[in-house]
Amino acid sequence: MHLVMRDLDERLDLDRVRDLRGRSAHPWIRRALLTLIGAGVLVAATGAIGQPTGTWRAAGAAARLQVELPDTLRGGLLWRARIVVRATRAIGHPRIILGPGFAEGMQLNTIQPAPVSEAGRGPRIVLTYAGLKAGEELVVYLQLQANPTTVGAQDTSVELDDQADPIVRIAHTTTVLP
Repeated sequence: MHLVMRDLDERLDLDRVRDLRGRSAHPWIRRALLTLIGAGVLVAATGAIGQPTGTWRAAGAAARLQVELPDTLRGGLLWRARIVVRATRAIGHPRIILGPGFAEGMQLNTIQPAPVSEAGRGPRIVLTYAGLKAGEELVVYLQLQANPTTVGAQDTSVELDDQADPIVRIAHTTTVLP
């Protein structure tokens, strides 16, 4: 059974369906929407929007501390922090103390290299590593995710101690947007 154009249902309006009569603006609407999407992608690719990472540095009597992490996050976003400790003299029991914002409202997925031990100091996380000699460097990577329900300022400060003696601290606040 072969159908030809004359056999089609007479309810079918060929001018509208085939010739797009009355819908001449539709291609322009599609083009405008695609242009908007493309502009958003282009702006994001240039780094104008998103969560750029900032770097903070501080020096103490026995070490220099450098922390790389974002100032602003969106809920649900995966992000990383990089902590660099450069010993200027021997540190027998280096401990990195993470502010409460690294745990409250966040999922701490990975810590590399793994610490010798992990503990809590109130709402803070304490990561203990093997001793450092003068001139040695310890680089710690944290992979985290902001919980989608977390909104507001989070204390993401980082402190370096030698056992219980503070060496250097970087105060930092990360803002989590909805």
